[in-house]
Amino acid sequence: MATELKNIHLSDHDFGAWEQGSLSDAQMEAFLTHTANCPHCADAWFVYMNHHEEHLPEPPAYLKEEIKERVHQPDVVIAQKAHTTSKRVQLLIYSLKVGVALAASIFMLFAMDSQMLDQITNFIIFR
Repeated sequence: MATELKNIHLSDHDFGAWEQGSLSDAQMEAFLTHTANCPHCADAWFVYMNHHEEHLPEPPAYLKEEIKERVHQPDVVIAQKAHTTSKRVQLLIYSLKVGVALAASIFMLFAMDSQMLDQITNFIIFR
C-alpha cells in the first residue's frame, strides 16, 4: 500500500481499499495520517469520494446539530485558540531567528578588516 511509503501519493486502489474496509488498523492509521498531512492526496481523496458518493451511507440527521453544539463548547474553543496562538508563536520564533542571523551576518561583514575580506574573496575566486 502506498501509505507505507511516505514519499508516494495515494492511488485510487488505496482509496478503494479504504472504502471497502480492507485496511488493517495500522494501514488505516497510516492512510488517515497521510491524507491529513498531504494536500495532494487529500484533494485526490475528495475527488474520489465525489465520484463514489453513492456508496457512502447517509449521516444521521442529528449529526449536524451535534457538531454545531460541540464546536461552541469551551474545550473545543480553547483548543482552537491554543492552535492559533501556537502558530503565531512559531512565526514569532522563526522571525526572531532570521533577524538574529541577519544581524550577525551584518556584524561579521563590518567587523572584518579589508585584508581579511581580500583573503576571503581570493579564496572564493581562485578555488
